[in-house]
Amino acid sequence: MNQPIRLPAQAPSWSRFGAWRDQRLARLTALAGWLADSSLDPTLWQEPLAELERRLQRDQVQLAFVAELSRGKSELVNALFFGATGQRVLPAGVGRTTMCPVEIFSDSAQPISLRLLPIETRGESRLLSDWKARPQEWQEHRFAADDAVAMSRALQRLCDTVMVPLARARELGFHLPEGDEDAATQAPAPSDAQGAQEVEIPRWRHALLNIEHPLLAQGISVLDTPGLNALGAEPELTLSLIPSAAAVVFLLSADAGVTRSDLQLWTEHVGAAGRARSFVVLNKIDMLWDPLRSGTEVQAQIRKQCESVAQVLQVAASRVFALSAHKGLLARIQGDDTLLQRSGLPQLEAALGECADRERRDWLEGSWRATLLDTRQRLERDLDARLRLADEQRMELEALQGKSKHAAAALLQRATSERQEFDAAVGLVQAVQAVNARQMARVAELLDAKRALQRLEGLRRQLRSALLKTGLRAALADACDELGLSMNRAESVLEENQSMLAGACVRLNNEFAFSMPLPKALRLDGARLDLEAMRSDYLRFAGAVQWLRLQSSAYVDRVLLSAQARLRGIQERGIADAQHWNRAAMASLQAQTRERRRSLHRRLSNLQQVAQADGELAERIEQLRQRAEQLRELRQQLANRFELALPGAEALAAAA
Repeated sequence: MNQPIRLPAQAPSWSRFGAWRDQRLARLTALAGWLADSSLDPTLWQEPLAELERRLQRDQVQLAFVAELSRGKSELVNALFFGATGQRVLPAGVGRTTMCPVEIFSDSAQPISLRLLPIETRGESRLLSDWKARPQEWQEHRFAADDAVAMSRALQRLCDTVMVPLARARELGFHLPEGDEDAATQAPAPSDAQGAQEVEIPRWRHALLNIEHPLLAQGISVLDTPGLNALGAEPELTLSLIPSAAAVVFLLSADAGVTRSDLQLWTEHVGAAGRARSFVVLNKIDMLWDPLRSGTEVQAQIRKQCESVAQVLQVAASRVFALSAHKGLLARIQGDDTLLQRSGLPQLEAALGECADRERRDWLEGSWRATLLDTRQRLERDLDARLRLADEQRMELEALQGKSKHAAAALLQRATSERQEFDAAVGLVQAVQAVNARQMARVAELLDAKRALQRLEGLRRQLRSALLKTGLRAALADACDELGLSMNRAESVLEENQSMLAGACVRLNNEFAFSMPLPKALRLDGARLDLEAMRSDYLRFAGAVQWLRLQSSAYVDRVLLSAQARLRGIQERGIADAQHWNRAAMASLQAQTRERRRSLHRRLSNLQQVAQADGELAERIEQLRQRAEQLRELRQQLANRFELALPGAEALAAAA
């Protein structure tokens, strides 16, 4: 039995985000607890803080490792993540390599296990995301969390292959044109009567490895992809998983440099969009460690190769790392710091750790600051309105001192009249809410993407029986254009809704002494950027290079299914952004309406008691004075609590 997997001591950069997130969650928990105990309206803070907590807890950053076969991806993953186990975990080495894509993550809600999806599922028109929702279709191998030996044994299944007829291999998406079968995966022709040629293909389509790992538990996951043939057969990898990765680690072999298949993989599946997020690894530099040459000469040769690779792939030389994953893993296992430094692994490790840390921090920090500042402003406006009403009522009662009960009765009559005016304001608020609901329903309808999805679904049905699969590129462009036009129309409706809400706020402020802030403008920029990225990715993918693959009915079906899924995701993001904006705008309106109603009730109650009984006036004035003091103290406590949750919030708010 092995010891539990531990985070390597040599990689402190990996653990920075976990400490940062835990600190933020502790601050958020403390703030939410204080707000729950306060008298502040929960509709102004509960939902935004709960959403912020969900983002902090669920945030994931994926690192994708991409390379042709035998470049050392699995060994590099072993060195980066499993050196502390004292052995090689993922299959690696001569003749032992992972044959299917593997996602490695840590999810305490799921059993520790390796799940394998049979290759035969590729013949069905379902996405990987759909198969993940069908656990019964996967073959599961469970093992103890602290048993690295059992885990390693289970992971040997990643190397499984199966013999199938060449025609069946093509049906399953393997790109094997006549006369050009890959010698590494092709078996000798059988001697049966039919003489049917068979080839060796991976037994599994996809693998999910869930392990107990302190680094992965901090929100990092790994995608290990096994070469051009596997990536080409799974459009979802190229068009969804790899584009969503925070960083792409692209491996080459130092003894071969950039081969034709390497360049094809880089161009077709990493692409221009992924280039800025890529770290290029020139692996196996230990093959260049020549004892007959000086260390300076060896380093000069390695540096020259790195510069050449950077030029060919058109990336910055600073993003090319020369290392030996094998020596790095060996150094980790043996505790050899000298060999570890010579392997070059720590430099890549630090760069990846910084990237993962910065990617998540930048994204979450912006959301954190914006959410807390906006929530604080809403709560402060609510408190200011309550304080103003309390002061107005106190001054009104103070003006009655030394006067007859008739003066109190007159004020009571005026307050009753103001309550009737408030009822008119409530009518306006209800009318605004009704119009707003219709406008937001219209926005959701415009962002439904129904026509775009129908266009792609129609093409799916058409291409299933078509001998020549054409029209995909044009249909994808039209679908993206259709959703883009829908976004334009939705933004026009949102602008109309904002104008309507702004007009209502101005009227409520002027005629009924509300203190409503004008709603901010909303642009669907996030969803629009996602749509532009999708258009670029899919039109590049559906080019001439993929033409032969796209003649496969099952393959083109998966491309269209993935496009539909991505369009739905963009649509859902647009609707979610619009709804979030709308809830924030309506929450202030509803909170102020409720507070005005409570305030009017208290005012009428005070005046009634003053008009009916002697000695009540001083007592009521003192109660209102105390209430105002409590509200001022609460406002100061609110400022202090938010400054604890977000240092520098006051300065940021002033700057904004």
